[in-house]
Amino acid sequence: GPSLFRGFSAPVKLEYDYSDEELMFLMANDSDGFNRWDAAQSLAQRVILSMVTQHQQAQAMQVPGNFVDAFAQAMRVDADQALLAEVLTLPSESYLGDQMDTVDPDAIHSARQALKVSLVGALGEEMHSLYRQNNPASDYQLTTQAIGQRRLKNLLLSYLMSTGDEESAAICLEQFNAGSNMTDVMAALTLIADSNLPQRAQLLADFDKRWRRDPLVMDKWFSVQAMAHHPEVLQQVKGLMRHPSFSIINPNKVRALIGVFAMNNPVRFHAADGSGYRFLLDRVLELDPLNSQVAARMLRGLSRWQKYDENRQQLMREQLQRVLDADVSSDVFEVASRSLAG
Repeated sequence: GPSLFRGFSAPVKLEYDYSDEELMFLMANDSDGFNRWDAAQSLAQRVILSMVTQHQQAQAMQVPGNFVDAFAQAMRVDADQALLAEVLTLPSESYLGDQMDTVDPDAIHSARQALKVSLVGALGEEMHSLYRQNNPASDYQLTTQAIGQRRLKNLLLSYLMSTGDEESAAICLEQFNAGSNMTDVMAALTLIADSNLPQRAQLLADFDKRWRRDPLVMDKWFSVQAMAHHPEVLQQVKGLMRHPSFSIINPNKVRALIGVFAMNNPVRFHAADGSGYRFLLDRVLELDPLNSQVAARMLRGLSRWQKYDENRQQLMREQLQRVLDADVSSDVFEVASRSLAG
């Protein structure tokens, strides 16, 4: 297949239909970074969406061996670390949902996790050693290379933590406790918040005590918990609304906790029982008299209800209908009526 758009940086939706083999070759070998990234994304998307279909048909999810090989080969290329981190990053759950006619948040989440676990199963040793190579003992630096190394190292750590094994947990805790820079600490805390580690609650509490006076750091502290995939994350988000650093009248806090849960945690926000939608609507109605623009922005989380299965469509529409039945601002009313009319 031709290597198109060499040296081209704008995101082009390319309709050139590569075979899996061609994409694997480009992902591992193309000298142009954009082409390698583009091939890797297209390939990972195909693999995950085919696993989604298997999951929906109650079949075992199969990871093609040649995808694992292409991934391994890409890892071995002596490339710029920031680029390698991009090439090895899987498409997000939201992006994968955009590629489906009917979004299936549960199957997307399961398939993406299964792919990560299977890559670690095959390449765990190599990931560990690449992590160590990119975890220099030297002081924190803002050079391009150091930034690239941190990105790659933290991506590898997120793969390693997907299996829940003790060695990876130890590395993650070590990175968290080393505290050499906020980027590394937050990357580790994000993975701890999303884990079942026994120390999870204690580490989050210690971090809170230490950083409570820094509003920007606390925004991140709220967000990493709102993004966690725990089945009980909604209860935790509700609990965090009572935290002294949270305030419903502070738009940054609202975005960091409620906005992140609704926009960046598809598998839990779209829980099949509608609890996420109900929670969002309660918050929209609570916020509307205080800041109708923020409330209207949050309500857009339900505006794409037609992309989902009938059960979720019904649940989302019930919540949008609550807006029309309530006494709300014109901002919020307009979002709801436009969404329902859509």
